Amino acid sequence: MPSPPPDNRELVRERFTRTAAEFAKFSLTARAQEAELLVNLAALRGDELALDLACGPGTFTRAFAPRVKFILGVDLTPALLAQAREASVKAGLKNAGFALGDATRIPLPEWTVDLAVCAYSLHHFTDAEVALRELSRVVTPGGRVAIVDLVAPEEPPRAAANNEIERARDASHATTLRQSDLRRMLFDAGLRVRAWQVTERLRDFDEWMQIAGWRRGDTAYERTRSLMEAAMHHDAAGFHPRLVGGNIEWMQTSVFLVAERK
Repeated sequence: MPSPPPDNRELVRERFTRTAAEFAKFSLTARAQEAELLVNLAALRGDELALDLACGPGTFTRAFAPRVKFILGVDLTPALLAQAREASVKAGLKNAGFALGDATRIPLPEWTVDLAVCAYSLHHFTDAEVALRELSRVVTPGGRVAIVDLVAPEEPPRAAANNEIERARDASHATTLRQSDLRRMLFDAGLRVRAWQVTERLRDFDEWMQIAGWRRGDTAYERTRSLMEAAMHHDAAGFHPRLVGGNIEWMQTSVFLVAERK
């Protein structure tokens, strides 16, 4: 599949600074049920020190906080951290904190947390393997890493088409991994998979574009729509898109997993 930019951290900051309010509105509502699914898969004791890496507006921080002793949300984008702090205050959380940080250099010592969460962020990391090794580094032996992220089709041409559409919509998108690649990276990072669940969710194309800050007529909107329409033939990108009236509906495929540090 085509290679992502060598370093897209500034692209990530730009995209999520520009769309912080719109993205937070979507994530804190539409992803709340997904956050509960990941919480349940994590099989928590209740006394964990936890990390939510690339926490965004705090959707998953908010879900995990009532079930752990303390959780720290770390993100690269100050505008998203502001949204996360606001959501935390509204939820009345007393055991959550937030800090600026980079996934490739998590600002924590080795073996600091019992649980590390990373939700819908791996596809924004230029080097997901480095991020997974960092997650493994900060988790105690026997501790867990809980991840949810997009997954691409296994066939290389379909995975490449999938990522081309994602990058047309969002320049900060690096790579949506295939399940086989993600399993290999977890193993190489010293993580043993304990739970693995793949889900599909119906998405509306225009809403998806709006969350990224684009409307009909915008160059990014028109290019992404053109690619999605072209991919309808034989489902070339694995999105299962279809026209309903004048709208496009498509399926988002995600994996929810929990892995244990060896």
